[in-house]
Amino acid sequence: MTKTVAQVGKFVIWISIISIGLSGVVAHYVLPAPIYEAFISTFSNSIYQQELKLASSPIANATHRILGLAFFIIGMLQFNNDFRIKKPRLHRWFGKAYIILALFVIVTATILSKRHAFAGNLETILVILVNILFGGLVAIGFYFARQKQYHKHRDFMIRGFASALFVAFHRPYFMGALFFLDLPEPVLFLLSGVVAFLFCMTSAEIWIWLSRRQDNGVNMVEA
Repeated sequence: MTKTVAQVGKFVIWISIISIGLSGVVAHYVLPAPIYEAFISTFSNSIYQQELKLASSPIANATHRILGLAFFIIGMLQFNNDFRIKKPRLHRWFGKAYIILALFVIVTATILSKRHAFAGNLETILVILVNILFGGLVAIGFYFARQKQYHKHRDFMIRGFASALFVAFHRPYFMGALFFLDLPEPVLFLLSGVVAFLFCMTSAEIWIWLSRRQDNGVNMVEA
């Protein structure tokens, strides 16, 4: 049961990461401007206008998109059991890269939200709060790794990853809300972000709980 849940969960997360990579990085930098405009405007013209605003901060925007995608990919590799067991040294090096990328994500997300918040000051405040939570969880996870308390390290790294991963789920939630709810787009943007965040954090806690049950079951069998 736990293995099946894990496989389904990983598949869904990889699809979300690939989707945000294709739409937020590949399409943004590879597609010709008219095609990209038509693609984004199909869903919302105001979102395309927001894309133009973000493009006015090119360094922060590109850094956030490209390094953010790298952060998600490395994060998923870090939670792969076979990778951790077979390549422990590379896992440790990737862990250091993961923390550095997390810092870039936090800094650039804060800069972009302060300069170009789509939903105004409330969005900026929420982004800063999530960044504080994200950074704190990753820092605690790193602390437990240094203390060689690897179960606690894993749990807090899962929570930290989930607090950032909501971005990958936010976009489809928001696009769905545009079709089904008749509310101002900034309001839908905030609501869908909150729902995506709660979904990711709840899923993380469920996965941690299932993992503990599995570990306890293994320990009982071995005993």
